[in-house]
Amino acid sequence: MTSDATLPPSPQGGWSQSVITLRNALVVPPVEAKTLVLKTGVFDESGAYCPQAAMWRRDVAITEPPKAGTPQEQFEGKWLWGGVLYHHFGHFQVESIARLWAVKRYRDEISGIVFVSRDVKADAAVLPYELEYLKLLVGDVPIRLVIRPSRVEELIVPGQGFGLGKIAAGTRVFRRFIDQQFAQDVAAEGPEKLFISRSKQGLNQGGFVGEEVLDARMEAAGYTVFFPEEHDITTQVARYKAASQVVALDGSALHLFAMVGKKRQAVAIILRRERVASRSMRRHLHRFMARKPLAINALGKSGEATQGKKRMIDELDFELIGKLLKRHGFLAKAQDWGALSVKELS
Repeated sequence: MTSDATLPPSPQGGWSQSVITLRNALVVPPVEAKTLVLKTGVFDESGAYCPQAAMWRRDVAITEPPKAGTPQEQFEGKWLWGGVLYHHFGHFQVESIARLWAVKRYRDEISGIVFVSRDVKADAAVLPYELEYLKLLVGDVPIRLVIRPSRVEELIVPGQGFGLGKIAAGTRVFRRFIDQQFAQDVAAEGPEKLFISRSKQGLNQGGFVGEEVLDARMEAAGYTVFFPEEHDITTQVARYKAASQVVALDGSALHLFAMVGKKRQAVAIILRRERVASRSMRRHLHRFMARKPLAINALGKSGEATQGKKRMIDELDFELIGKLLKRHGFLAKAQDWGALSVKELS
């Protein structure tokens, strides 16, 4: 735990669950987004860069000081710093909401939340699903994008309480905020056994050969096959709250499940990659649900392949998946899975 904001945020606390307030802050959005690290951030009234406002991914700061520039817009009143708005569903959940835990404390004082956008287009906007998600989290608090260097009369800068890496466990304050505030009015509705599928996203989106077969096998085992991308956030949350057993390929949908999941629910993750990203997801599920998920590593001998900039997996070991699901109570004892067959693929 450290109060030094030039070091990575920690789930133990320190600057990651503290707040500073800046008067006449300067917020500078990125002007290009060609690399992982964005030149964007916040400066105080004296012109000093504010490290508490930086975004960290694992142990690396992925925002760095830009040129301060001249303010082109003025935000009157008190605003809360949201950080960088990512449009990727997973990164939006784990990084763009990482500071919103402070809304509970300052809700009646602030004019709204300000973000800078990863999308540097002049017409950058908050997407509909993001607005729905944010409403489930912070209610009707106004959301604004800073698209040009702007002076903010008073800016509240909360620490980064969530993210990828060790901070995926979330600070105690952040976890409590999610538990008490997110989607409280959404009632559980749906089947007890849920299989979260990625089969409609395709091989070039990190898929594997035979995903439709896995859908069919899970359905035959009594699970409802659920395609989250076909439903709004509220419906997804309702399904995730209702399920007592959940099986899923590792992916962004599990970050949403972790936000509402409870200890009574059993989760099995079929890994489709051996990457730090999947470890962060498992850490997120474990700490927020207070229950460790079952991780099934059934990557075939061919392992991972690439297709341009996209990653894909040639094949998974279906027989191993079936054995582990049965061993841990996700499949009935009489349900035996063999290897993926040519007939199933035809």
